[in-house]
Amino acid sequence: MSNGYLYVLINESMKGLIKIGITSISPTERARNLSSSTAVPTPFKVAYEVFVENCKELERKIHTHLEDFRVNQRREFFNYPLNKAIELVQSYSKKETSNKEDSYESIEILDDLKEKYSSSINKNVTSVKLYQTKERVSLEVTCDYKLGNDLLDQVIRRTDLGFIGNGNGKTFDPRDSIQSNVEMFLNCSPATHVVSYSNLFTEEQAERIYNEDVFGYSE
Repeated sequence: MSNGYLYVLINESMKGLIKIGITSISPTERARNLSSSTAVPTPFKVAYEVFVENCKELERKIHTHLEDFRVNQRREFFNYPLNKAIELVQSYSKKETSNKEDSYESIEILDDLKEKYSSSINKNVTSVKLYQTKERVSLEVTCDYKLGNDLLDQVIRRTDLGFIGNGNGKTFDPRDSIQSNVEMFLNCSPATHVVSYSNLFTEEQAERIYNEDVFGYSE
């Protein structure tokens, strides 16, 4: 059996389409490689990923399940709702990952945060994921810093969300589905989002958002 990543990719230039595939490298790196083609006007984004055993067999089963929604028989693109695709991948991968200590899954939430906070998000932030293992729920933030001459310094930081609650006594629990933890995080207060990762917002906007949420003023 071969270990690898099952991923679901989206691209804003391909409305309604998703790409479901496998890779032995990071799905983020896979998305970057696909995005480097001059035939692709906008970059691919990793909407969901999960690390599994026997990834080739699982991919085959998922593609067979979605055969009626495949856009091109020689491609891995499907005209299928994203949320249902994630649930489908989870259902097939569950047996492979339920008892594996090193398994994980993650969901991209940067677009949701941008929709909520608009231009307040730090421009160097290129990915924000809820990252979930059997033991913990974390926030994974990726920042890209261009160094010139096509060089890129990429910083990935993962913060345990165990110290955060939703204000009603509920904490992030890895026994819950990742979708429910994503929903809880997105519904957390703005101040909670600020303290969950220090560089998620620009310094000025972080102070403003925190003060408005906690003290009721922005200065």
